[in-house]
Amino acid sequence: MTILALTAMLLPGLAWWAWLGKRKQDPMVSLTQVLGISLAILILLAQIFYLVSLSLNVAGIWITLAGFGCLSAVGLYKKGAKLPNKFLPHLIIGIVLFSLVILWRLYQARDLLLPNWVDSQHHFLIVRVFLEQGGLPANLSPYLDMPFYYHYGFHALAAVFTALSGLDIGPAMLLFGQVLNAAIGLSIYTLGKALWKDWRPALIAALLVSFATRMPAYYLSWGRYTLTTGMIFLPLIMAHALKMVRSKHTPKQILTLAVLTAGVLLTHYFAAILLILFFFLLLLDVLITRKQKLLPAMLNFVRVPWGALCGLLLALPWLIRAGQFSISSAGLGANLPESIQFIFDGSGDYIWQLLGPTSNHWLLPIAGIGLLINLIRIKTINFSLWSLIIALMALPWSFTLRPFRPDHFAIVLFLPISLWVGWLAWEMGKWLVKILHKAWVSGLFMIILVGGWIGWSVPNGVDIVNPVTVLVTKADMEGLDWIKENTPADARFYINTSHWLSQIYRGVDGGGWLLPYTGRWALVPTVFYGFSPDTDQVQEIQQWGEGASAITTCSTDFWHLVHEANLSWIYVREGSGSLQPQVLKDCQGVTEIYTNQTVYIYRIEP
Repeated sequence: MTILALTAMLLPGLAWWAWLGKRKQDPMVSLTQVLGISLAILILLAQIFYLVSLSLNVAGIWITLAGFGCLSAVGLYKKGAKLPNKFLPHLIIGIVLFSLVILWRLYQARDLLLPNWVDSQHHFLIVRVFLEQGGLPANLSPYLDMPFYYHYGFHALAAVFTALSGLDIGPAMLLFGQVLNAAIGLSIYTLGKALWKDWRPALIAALLVSFATRMPAYYLSWGRYTLTTGMIFLPLIMAHALKMVRSKHTPKQILTLAVLTAGVLLTHYFAAILLILFFFLLLLDVLITRKQKLLPAMLNFVRVPWGALCGLLLALPWLIRAGQFSISSAGLGANLPESIQFIFDGSGDYIWQLLGPTSNHWLLPIAGIGLLINLIRIKTINFSLWSLIIALMALPWSFTLRPFRPDHFAIVLFLPISLWVGWLAWEMGKWLVKILHKAWVSGLFMIILVGGWIGWSVPNGVDIVNPVTVLVTKADMEGLDWIKENTPADARFYINTSHWLSQIYRGVDGGGWLLPYTGRWALVPTVFYGFSPDTDQVQEIQQWGEGASAITTCSTDFWHLVHEANLSWIYVREGSGSLQPQVLKDCQGVTEIYTNQTVYIYRIEP
């Protein structure tokens, strides 16, 4: 069912390709476009169904996708031009390579019991509400008393996959998230092909991103599923915009750009900001490099903002809702840049760590050389300047766009780094051919370079998940399952907490998963409570989380917090958090109900 579910989710894009796609382009580019369009259409359908108050069950999802399947069949029959002789063999090779990347990504997630770290908790909760309400929800009731206005692209897709596959939400998110992570390599291949019109530098970049660079594989450790999805759209849209500027006018190009742009706008705002920057630099490229044919070039370029504007209009209903609630949200602000500020906060070591390990550090000067050569030659000036700006924004002592921090830019640097390394390796291969007069030298050089770098880097990626970010153990899982079966739905749990960001507090162990996984209320009900526009409620939970982070005994403060938050149960794991089982066993009014290895669950007597 898993493979069938993934295949069915590609049907919207296949229908698009059947009617509007090019038959004679690179099959891997076609596959990437089918994937990207499929994701964008499913995301837009979630908004449409929300606007017309239509919910879907599993059968409804299958019927909808079957409709796209019929469109695909009719389109392939009516529009079916003969495919190039090498299309299918190359497509099969590409699918095999993509499958290997997926297997590698799944292997990297092999030890996780639930999606990892803090953000995964509210991603899980949102997917759960999607499934229970049959579509994009207006609020997160009954779990959180707050409206829902977050960028929802990943959650809609994960909900569809979960429903179709029949998996539980946790395994479905892990599997689907890793498939999306693998797809970033496809998207980067598409951008590389658009930049240099050759598959070799594009393939080098895709292989490096898939097997050598720490990012985006490390997104798994953080649970950055929304950014993962955004990083599929970003290079794909950049590639499509480049083709629009260079080719003749066709309305279907504008339509494609509109759908993809709407997809990224509804998936991740940071990726959307990076895309807007690229659009601006694309205009600069036209003005600088096409002076002799400026009018035709400008007429071609106008289609890009027109398509982007259409995409904005498609996403506007949800963006308006997000803007309305974001303005009044508690301490988190809007998701758009508010100002430019000069920063030097001593975070250079952290940025350097994000750009590592050593095998990745050595990619930096190689990419830098490729970038510098292209800046001097004014080749692909838009992507060159875009890469330079992203690199500068990643420096802790340079300008940055608030609310985005330097580390936000650092974790997307793999995109330009891999592409510039791919380009320089390709150019060096051609240079060797000219010197040695042997055509095979170029291919051998690139195979040795890429193979060596992958061999150097793969051992560092085997255990990509940082143990510090793993909040759930096997004992936690068994405890959470016990809670689902043996506690009332209105149970309210005390959990150990720790400071997260701003004044937000989080759970430190399996207790943080109580609300999303079991539906039981916890003292800190995932960090997503901070997005509530109800500032009084946010401040109250912040105070509870701060108080719990300092409690070590059954003191007056403990009992005051229990009564104020109306708590009836306690969840603790030995060795995690400030309040430990050794103290609770002697605490009057607290009865041990469950213990399993390191996890203890207590009932608070009235």
